[in-house]
Amino acid sequence: MKNKLTPRQVQQFHESVIHNFGLSVVMPFYKRLAQFTKVIKVNAKYFQRNGIEVIIVMDEPTEKDGVIELIKQYPFINWKVIVNENIHPSRNPSPVINVGIRHATKKYVLVSDPEKEFFTDIILQMRELLEDYPKHYTVGTLAFIEENEVVNNENINRLNYMDYGGLIVERKYLLEVNGYDETFLTWGGEDDDILRRLDLIGVKKLVVEEAKSLHRETKEELAKRPVKGLYFSGKQLKKFFYAEKAIVNDDNWGTDFNKIIYDWENNIYSEELCRKYLDGFVEYEIKDAEIFRNKYQKLILCQAWNESEFMSGFLEDMAKYFDGIILLDDGSTDNTWKLANHEKLLLKVKKVRTEFNDLQNRNILLDIASFLKSDWFCFMDIDERFDERYVGFNHFVNKQNIKTVLFQRVQLWNSKNHYYKKLPFSINGISKVYRMFRIEGRMQINSFKRKLHFAQSPYYSNQMVEKILVLDYSTIAKKKRKLKYDMYLREDIDSDFESYDYLLDEDSKNIENLQKINLKQTGAGLPPNPGLNMDKLHLNAIAGKDKQYLS
Repeated sequence: MKNKLTPRQVQQFHESVIHNFGLSVVMPFYKRLAQFTKVIKVNAKYFQRNGIEVIIVMDEPTEKDGVIELIKQYPFINWKVIVNENIHPSRNPSPVINVGIRHATKKYVLVSDPEKEFFTDIILQMRELLEDYPKHYTVGTLAFIEENEVVNNENINRLNYMDYGGLIVERKYLLEVNGYDETFLTWGGEDDDILRRLDLIGVKKLVVEEAKSLHRETKEELAKRPVKGLYFSGKQLKKFFYAEKAIVNDDNWGTDFNKIIYDWENNIYSEELCRKYLDGFVEYEIKDAEIFRNKYQKLILCQAWNESEFMSGFLEDMAKYFDGIILLDDGSTDNTWKLANHEKLLLKVKKVRTEFNDLQNRNILLDIASFLKSDWFCFMDIDERFDERYVGFNHFVNKQNIKTVLFQRVQLWNSKNHYYKKLPFSINGISKVYRMFRIEGRMQINSFKRKLHFAQSPYYSNQMVEKILVLDYSTIAKKKRKLKYDMYLREDIDSDFESYDYLLDEDSKNIENLQKINLKQTGAGLPPNPGLNMDKLHLNAIAGKDKQYLS
């Protein structure tokens, strides 16, 4: 059927609801490099998503170099690696997991072994459920199999599953019970115990049976794996399953070791990884190596295609307000690349143009920018400028509770002093557009089915509408509007926008003087209770019902 969604589109739809997973994956690690090397090939695509960090907590140092070299092959996962420099025998992972919990920066925590392969998208399945079930935790299902056993859709349901397929829970609840019980010394029991203690503080269990994982082991390891009821004493089983108090450990829990050797928030390998990534493009220029060591407050991300008319003016205007600029040239055939020259231009990259794919270009920019350290990113187009009457960032850049910011925008019409007031999905010609967002690690825009006309932000939480006015010069001349009209008819093969006829409107009644704009105070036009309602607005935008929040 024509309208049937592909599996990838279904996933994109769900990810547009959970646009920021807010998840720390805590991975206790003891001599598991060989197994992890195999499993990460499958799991990487699940980790490489908005708001997910993966914390590898190594309980001994012999494999640390191998782990670093391995994870450098996956530069778009937000890695953190913490190492215990003391060599010792294998032990219960509770204190190791607790180190990861202490270092976690996200709202939710998933505890997962390095040898566990995700057969289904357990992160999405388990995390999505928690959107509707506060004060719950989710666990998936797990089957123990040989390391080389082939599993597919035909035989997956024949395996024996246990309710140990990871745990996702809000980090604050793990802090409330002082983490995993560190009095467990040998293998087993810590996972049952933590679930019981979460129950004691009123955090309830949700088993997600369809979230299936495979715990791959050698044939020898499988043969040694005990059945708990036979292997452990009654006293031990009571400790596992019948904890009498929720809070364990003293206040020093989770501090057994603390050495960080890889950190996505301050990546010492960023220049190396960036240059390797950029080698796949036509050409690139990096201002200097210092851009990878500097910390910026706010950076501009922009794309260009044959923008020689606007390039110099754009760079001058953006340089007034931002600490640096990152440019993607989408295969320009004029002298755009040469004109892209400014002290604040930190990095410029040129790619091969096959079509106008706005989504692809902006996600490439987000990939490139992920190698630099900044508090904020902002998308702007080369043919846009700020109205000097309405521009300023001090009101929100230092407020940690503000994550995403909408600017207000008009399309200039026939002169720089007039704008089009009948713009579709605007209020008297003024649109509200997502443009600026606080950094949550490497991110991508999930726009469901759109490659054009989507919200220009990877996520939408803690947002505000700011009194910043953007002037769009791309429609200032009749000739430019006709070229734009023809371009969209040619490129918008998926009908991302229902009609471009407004670009041909020459009725003078629909043109207004720019000086008549009087923007309201910061926050004007923000939907009521935005923290709750913006996801619904975003879904309406996906459905084409509320495009004023789109680009």
